[in-house]
Amino acid sequence: MQRIVPFVDHEIGYRLLQKLVTHSDASRFEIPVVVTTRENGKAWWPGVREICMKANIPLLVYEAPFSVDRLIRQADWFLLLSWKHIIPIDLISLPKQGVLNLHYSLLPSYRGVYPVNWAIINGERRTGFTYHFVNEEIDDGEIFMQVEVPVHLSDTARTLQSRLDDIVCHHFDELIERLLTYDLGSRLRDTQKKKGARGDYYSREKFEKTCLIDLNKSYQGVEFFNLLRGLAFFEDSKNAYVIDDESGQKIYISLNLREEK
Repeated sequence: MQRIVPFVDHEIGYRLLQKLVTHSDASRFEIPVVVTTRENGKAWWPGVREICMKANIPLLVYEAPFSVDRLIRQADWFLLLSWKHIIPIDLISLPKQGVLNLHYSLLPSYRGVYPVNWAIINGERRTGFTYHFVNEEIDDGEIFMQVEVPVHLSDTARTLQSRLDDIVCHHFDELIERLLTYDLGSRLRDTQKKKGARGDYYSREKFEKTCLIDLNKSYQGVEFFNLLRGLAFFEDSKNAYVIDDESGQKIYISLNLREEK
């Protein structure tokens, strides 16, 4: 029986943990422990503590430096499900089969943070999600599974992320089947799973700079529309903003798109 340790955060981590706990093939694997973040249940995504309590699964909170629990050492797989921390190399080497990370882009494109936002800002008409093996570089390991998803002109960052969440959940059973039938030797033999050129890396600093709308810049219509769509999340999110020259205060911009019925 294989042992899968999920590292979970955000809405998709919550939803996938629910599916993992109630999976129809649970007799073929077990979850020795769940790892989550300090923000578990304290932000806009649900906490997973109740799921773990009902399933009688130990829950660990990840804080750097992370003290490796004996339950972690038993793992065949680590599943990083919307995980924002960089996993140290000594932790990556623990699972017998490997560490897989869920990333919301078609890697190698849009490595780094806010890949959903950047896909819209850059006017992409397709994106998707990728499960990839984790190595010492960011979003740089071999691709394990990848699914393409269209980007609609009516999408904001929030609607696109929500649709990606739904599609990831739909394909989760397929992922688990691949995990349970995976041949470790094939990873060493199959060079076709190696990516070619590395995509550009998108940092938090670059995203934060993009949030400032330059009132002295001339934007093309589609460029400005995509920028606002890519920065739009919740109505009270403080992403896109301009600065009032007189007061020096930030003025935040929200965007509400809806298709014609």
